Amino acid sequence: MIDDSAMAAQLERVIRRVKRSMSYRGSYTTHDILGSLVTRWVQSGEWARLKELPEDQRHVGESVRRFILDRLAQLRRRGTREELDEVQLPDDAQLAELIEDAELRGWIAARIADLEAGVVDARVKIPLAAPKDVGRALRLQLDGKTQRQIASELGLSLGAVNKRIAEGTSYLAVLQGIEHGIGA
Repeated sequence: MIDDSAMAAQLERVIRRVKRSMSYRGSYTTHDILGSLVTRWVQSGEWARLKELPEDQRHVGESVRRFILDRLAQLRRRGTREELDEVQLPDDAQLAELIEDAELRGWIAARIADLEAGVVDARVKIPLAAPKDVGRALRLQLDGKTQRQIASELGLSLGAVNKRIAEGTSYLAVLQGIEHGIGA
């Protein structure tokens, strides 16, 4: 049984990861470039395939590194990029974190699609008065829109958009916590 302080610390980590993933827009830092490449690797289906193998046959690090090197080689062929020569491939612990982040971003995108369709998980006791609006606001935020742009596109006030994004982020954090067995 997890005590209250351990549960609070675990939930805090989940909330931080969800919020970090919600504000992730991709950038040109080496970490973000690697993160986006790992996301593509996860989306390619290779991670799902490797998870089906016995642990001693997975070779996750080798697969991800090969994928990253292939993509970097493609970029080099398209033009000289000095920054790419300095990219150091992550170690296994860093790769594991990048894979978790990529999976979380995929999970968030799927839950936002649910909200856009008006589907709310009954396990979450946070009331969402307008789940479709929350989903649309979160989708636009993930697409890199500012809150002002989201307000204009959805025909809502800036305050309403801020509230929808805050509600949605809280909803996602609680749902992620539930799925990780926190408070269940």
